Amino acid sequence: MSEFLQIRNVTMKFGELLADKDVSFDVPKGMICGLIGPNGAGKTTLFNCIAGYYAPTAGEIFFEGKRISGLPPYRIARLGIARTFQVVRPLKEMSVLDNIMVGAFLHHASAAEARKAAERCLDLCFLEEYRNKPAGDLTIGNKKRLEVARALATNPKLLLLDECVAGLTSTEVHDMVQVIKRLRDEGITILMVEHIMEAIMPIADKIVVLSHGEKIAEGSPSVVVHDPMVITAYLGEKFARKLAEQKAAAGEGGAL
Repeated sequence: MSEFLQIRNVTMKFGELLADKDVSFDVPKGMICGLIGPNGAGKTTLFNCIAGYYAPTAGEIFFEGKRISGLPPYRIARLGIARTFQVVRPLKEMSVLDNIMVGAFLHHASAAEARKAAERCLDLCFLEEYRNKPAGDLTIGNKKRLEVARALATNPKLLLLDECVAGLTSTEVHDMVQVIKRLRDEGITILMVEHIMEAIMPIADKIVVLSHGEKIAEGSPSVVVHDPMVITAYLGEKFARKLAEQKAAAGEGGAL
């Protein structure tokens, strides 16, 4: 059986700047896959390639067996891929419900159908109590959940979450994690970029790590966190070497 999402040797260049280089990995259906790496690693650029905002310089992307690399965003959205953005930009003067309805119109021609779909998204993202509140009046945590709800309203099979817990309090992070787990239970496959390890590691089935545009590790969270290349990428070579020396002195040995 072919993988749900397949990234094959994707390279993305902007002039002489190489943002992603020969990146390949798969995301099986029903999985939460984390895409992590230091700032500037090429994570959001790869998201933009998957969602159609960029056409890769080289390589291919397949979704449910169909080549989607190079297709415009609206066609990719209609195939069942939606994304959120790091910086949320709700329609401030419109209500929370109306914001979500905008996304629902992708697949629903009537306002009644779009409203019904939006109300389900309100419930899934724990936003029911704010349904009639202007979106601009929400806290940042609720705005982040509204961003997810708007994407969810397009009825995606694959949801791309770009740093959806960045800038949130520990309580808001917990709330967002509950939303993500709930969406996975609804059958939505999730690929998420995240820097907060406490949020992604407990819920991810698989982690892919980028550094300087290249994939340096891939596997379960328990394997990836002990990978020496990952530790070096996040903490720096000097710190990683010191950590290895401390482990060796303590008699732990082996891989970090």
